[in-house]
Amino acid sequence: MFAIMKNILPRRRQTIAGDDEFRVIAKEQVVALLLRASATHLLFRVELPGQAHSFSTALLGIYDEHDFLILDELSPEFGDRLLRVGQRITLTGRLEGVVLSFSTQLLEIRKKNGAAFYKARLPATLHYQQQRSANRVTSSGADIDFHALRGRGSSQLLKGYVSDLSREGVGIILTDEVELYPGEIISSCLLRLPGEGEISFSLEVCFCKTDRQQQFTRLGGRFEVIDPSSLQKILRVLKRMQHEQATGVNPTAI
Repeated sequence: MFAIMKNILPRRRQTIAGDDEFRVIAKEQVVALLLRASATHLLFRVELPGQAHSFSTALLGIYDEHDFLILDELSPEFGDRLLRVGQRITLTGRLEGVVLSFSTQLLEIRKKNGAAFYKARLPATLHYQQQRSANRVTSSGADIDFHALRGRGSSQLLKGYVSDLSREGVGIILTDEVELYPGEIISSCLLRLPGEGEISFSLEVCFCKTDRQQQFTRLGGRFEVIDPSSLQKILRVLKRMQHEQATGVNPTAI
């Protein structure tokens, strides 16, 4: 399991609208958030002007000393043909349960070994907006295994671990390169929750991104069918994880 970068964001932020919405304007804070997003392999949704289809990308590098960052090729790949140097794009993702978004300008579009990547301007501001209705908690320090069967008959076995968890869905790192599709239903999923045992559910795929260089797949999904008992187990685990991340103390070890 790759290591999740520790929280290096200074606690002070400036409020622009309500208690739950923040604009981050200090460069060191902007860079700290982007580094955390990169370290956790955060997948960003990209919306292009005039396009009904949304795309996804990830941060490949942050070069704050030169005021630029590197973005991965858009997925689906046909989005690459819609980009132009000088174009402004908006990226939105969820970092540790918080909506993180920013706009940037494309500076260069390059290709290497058949794959595209993009040089973009380091954003001057970020929006960092808490969504409390379904707060996602990263599972750093809590090893939660994931197993699933995809399809019927000769089913494909999916294996990995949880990267973040909420009462509405889950983020998964799969240990193999797998092509899944938004809207696809994975009907037989299993998690082993620490202190709670196993739960089963079906999952609707919201996004999927394969990292061919590091040979893993990021998967995000919503619980489609989950029984009340399993949901209560998730809520108890979330409460313990939030307590541990806030205090550094595992309540089950006391």
